[in-house]
Amino acid sequence: MGRAAIPPVQTPSAPVAVPQPQPEAPRQRHCLIVDDSRVVRKVSRRIVEALGYVVTEAENGQEALGRCQLSMPDLVLLDWDMPIMTGIEFIASFRAIRGNERAKAVFCTSKSGAHDIHHGIAAGADEYVTKPFDEATLRAKLQAIGAI
Repeated sequence: MGRAAIPPVQTPSAPVAVPQPQPEAPRQRHCLIVDDSRVVRKVSRRIVEALGYVVTEAENGQEALGRCQLSMPDLVLLDWDMPIMTGIEFIASFRAIRGNERAKAVFCTSKSGAHDIHHGIAAGADEYVTKPFDEATLRAKLQAIGAI
């Protein structure tokens, strides 16, 4: 009679390492601060950097538009009264740039009349803060528009 076939000896194979997808590093949010006052830019910078934003600055609307064309910010804080190009002129041009759909814009200005606020929002701003402002006020406005 025939002998039964003996199955080949199987050695345990080493576990195969399956590469796991690495979580993407969170994208840094970018804020552009547009104001002709160095002091206001400095105060604003301190606040938004504490909220996790990387900050660039511009002294007027024309300079700010140039920066936006190079790299679209997630947030723009801007003054109304500036030389060369006002905040209102900037916001109209900014909103016309393709790719700014997610960008939030907040006027930070001493103009506090209801007409000015409505005009700024109608021109394309998402929110409005009157100067002087503090960290709590700016934080509340940014939270209201989903910027933090």
